[in-house]
Amino acid sequence: MEKSLKMGMLRSIGNVYEKSKGSKLTDSYLNEVSNDLKCISSYFKTTQFQSFFVASVFALNYKGDTVDMEDIIGHTECNPMRLLEFSDELDDLYKRGILHKQRSRHRVDIHLANIQYTINKNITEAILSNQPLPETKPEAFESLIEIFEMIYKLGEQLENNEITMGEFQMKAEGILQQGKIFPFVAKVKSLNIPIKETLIYFLLIWRTLTGKESVDMETLFAMVFSSASIQIRYIQNFLNKSNILVDLNLVEIEESTFFNDAQIKLTEYSKDLLKENGIQLYFNSAKQKGIICPNEISVKSLYFNPKEGEQLDMLSSLLNDIKLKEIQQRLNHKSLPRGVTVLLYGPSGTGKTETVFQIARKTGRQIMKVDISQSKSMWFGESEKIIKRVFTDYKTLLKESEIAPILLFNEADAIISKRKDVATSNVAQTENAIQNIILEELEQFEGIFIATTNLVNNMDTAFERRFLFKVNIQNPDTATKARIWKSKMPDLTEANCQTLAKMFSFSGGQIDNIVRKCSMQEVISAVPTTFEQLVEFCRSETLSEKCGNRIGFL
Repeated sequence: MEKSLKMGMLRSIGNVYEKSKGSKLTDSYLNEVSNDLKCISSYFKTTQFQSFFVASVFALNYKGDTVDMEDIIGHTECNPMRLLEFSDELDDLYKRGILHKQRSRHRVDIHLANIQYTINKNITEAILSNQPLPETKPEAFESLIEIFEMIYKLGEQLENNEITMGEFQMKAEGILQQGKIFPFVAKVKSLNIPIKETLIYFLLIWRTLTGKESVDMETLFAMVFSSASIQIRYIQNFLNKSNILVDLNLVEIEESTFFNDAQIKLTEYSKDLLKENGIQLYFNSAKQKGIICPNEISVKSLYFNPKEGEQLDMLSSLLNDIKLKEIQQRLNHKSLPRGVTVLLYGPSGTGKTETVFQIARKTGRQIMKVDISQSKSMWFGESEKIIKRVFTDYKTLLKESEIAPILLFNEADAIISKRKDVATSNVAQTENAIQNIILEELEQFEGIFIATTNLVNNMDTAFERRFLFKVNIQNPDTATKARIWKSKMPDLTEANCQTLAKMFSFSGGQIDNIVRKCSMQEVISAVPTTFEQLVEFCRSETLSEKCGNRIGFL
């Protein structure tokens, strides 16, 4: 009996579809397939026309297509007005959940002409499994993210003049009404936010989800308001903090030097609301926060003097996640700070920053990289806010990461130097305030903090205690320089590598520069670089007259 259900339904659907080709949906065609339509109707509890339409969509879907009115008209060669006679019956199929529909952006925007249909997949599975018609419900949103995306697509249609403002608001309100099954949407609707502000909020969320931590206000408002004067008025309201989204702590403003460069972004409160609904925003903005993922770091061999190499190997072993967690548990048991703070200091070009990158790659840790020069704002008082925000963002990242990330303060000379007399200038007062913030944060730091500097002799004594590990990375000795030369230029003989190492007191970074010059020279001249040319490149690397000791063949 079960087998006959499946075979009977498939046969009837096939007959209705096959015989409808070129039928013009005449009464004679409907009479010819009446028994098949009755079979379909008995299963779906549908009218004669509804059974025809279900059979057509079912068959065409299995050809790999969605179905719109043009497909039915083309297949049956019927008058389009014939189909419109049954528009209410089509809507009923959708309301019952037998058919799902989606809007086509490539059709004229009139009723039914721009709709594409698919059969409910639960129904097809039931028929193929010889099961009775399953309980069907109107198509619902599968996720909260889908709601944000649909509203954003409506915003794009409005911006492209494909729909009017009234249609945008009406359709968006329909989406929000249907989306009340999600607590986040229900929460927003309970706040009684005007529809335009609600749309701005949801558009901002979608832009944040797709990788924009903050969005230019002018760009965002252009999606909602066609009038430039209205856009300007809304920007003014936001900047004056006289908007309900600001009042409710849902969005915040990043002010800029110029009026039209102001940025708008979600507050931590909004992020927490979304997180409670299973949506994680932070990692979408990783690029905006200078976060480098370990899989983005290229493998690079580094060479250090023996003592420094031992210290760095020990640090790398410490940051192995299993060992670090074990150590932190022990420190916590002894009521000691759990954080790991490291200072890498020494001359420029010795590989301090690259060392941090390679340790991060090896231990699978993200790096939140802060270039200190960028934290000095032209506005007095802003630098302190920026530094505080850095630590706030790091704490958020730490909380949401399975493996603790590294907070890297690169070239931190300016902020760990000796504090200045505040009476000298406002700049000195700001720099001291920044230092106090960092010292306070490091006192109870929970994660991994690494700073690099070239000028350790000028470091404020208050920072010495804050750094648990201090590694002095000096220029390589002769043996290490020879290893670097050999690794960079494998065709050099061991004797040549030793000669270069003895002649020139270069850092690894300077050797890299020379290797690059050789590569360029070989492309230009199309012949390998000779040892004599290599030596000349070495001599031109430093501005000092005493750039090397003349030995060997010279």
